[in-house]
Amino acid sequence: MFVYSQKIVQFIDEIKKSIKLCLSKEIGVKVNGERFFDHKKTASYPIKVVVFNNKSLLGYFDPNFYEVGFHECLMHSSKEQLHNVIRHELAHYFTFIHHGELFQPHPPQFREFCRQIGWGDEVSRATFCLQGNENYSELEESGILRKIKKLMALAESSNPHEAEQAMIKSQQLLLKHNIEASYLSSNDDQKVFLKRILKQKRETAKMRAIAQILATFFVSTVFHRGGDFIYLEILGTSVNLEIAEYVANFLDSELDELWKQAQKLAKLKGMIAKNSFLLGIAKGYCNKIEALKREYTNEIKNALMVIEQELSDAKDMAYQRLTWSKSSRKHCGTSSALGELMGKQLNINPAINRSSSSRLPLQWIHSDS
Repeated sequence: MFVYSQKIVQFIDEIKKSIKLCLSKEIGVKVNGERFFDHKKTASYPIKVVVFNNKSLLGYFDPNFYEVGFHECLMHSSKEQLHNVIRHELAHYFTFIHHGELFQPHPPQFREFCRQIGWGDEVSRATFCLQGNENYSELEESGILRKIKKLMALAESSNPHEAEQAMIKSQQLLLKHNIEASYLSSNDDQKVFLKRILKQKRETAKMRAIAQILATFFVSTVFHRGGDFIYLEILGTSVNLEIAEYVANFLDSELDELWKQAQKLAKLKGMIAKNSFLLGIAKGYCNKIEALKREYTNEIKNALMVIEQELSDAKDMAYQRLTWSKSSRKHCGTSSALGELMGKQLNINPAINRSSSSRLPLQWIHSDS
């Protein structure tokens, strides 16, 4: 779990400056902006830094994302300790560049690189396990999260009205929590968190549908490729992040079940039909939430605008160089319309051994629209 705030962004900038100094002065490689070259100057690599607070290590290097991570507690450490952890993770980085991914934590190649640079045990042993403080995550399940989970479970009711009311109450409770948290928080250094979920080989329509639905739970979503996989990254406050992940896990299987039902009902087949159907579900569900928003008072609407702006600012803080891509895909009107109808009936209720919460119409008139 990654953590961001104005102070942490400043801390990341400090780490990057130290990394660049270490690369040029100690390791002896060329640095160009946010990238550096290997010793032969045949390839360049990114200087990407993240801060986390849910692991028991002071730092790590992730070869899938060319990413070095540092524990939040290092903000309060001595410069010597911080710089030794930086050197330690750069040693892992260069070991990967020279030898590829190694499965031992500290293989001989790692120790040899440290020796060649002139780094001793204070560097090679810098990233140790934090003792006696195993729980660094701020994402402990809160009372508000438990209440929302209970309301979601009530959406399992066989009574459509009761299920719908449970969904509405969960949305209202989440909105109320976010409004209160927004008023109570200090805008100077409010923390937001980022987590990677739904690891897939490629970006799919189901992932895009889930991302659109998750946006109604007060999180930002971004697709991020790392190595041979694509991840959905969710960004928001601790409670919103926990709820969004909870919902994503439910939707990951629920959307597949709804597609099976749609195939039987309307004799749909093929990837174009499936993709259109899944994105139709997201459109239907999001339209339902938008309809709820139109019933809010002006005071609530204004508070909601503040929350959305805060989330947009947090996204800009976490993704300073975010790029957008748009692709055109073939569309099936029949599948999309059925998906939209079922999306309007969709209630999020991650319960064990339950039947689908989205009730299909008794008849579905197949058309080529």
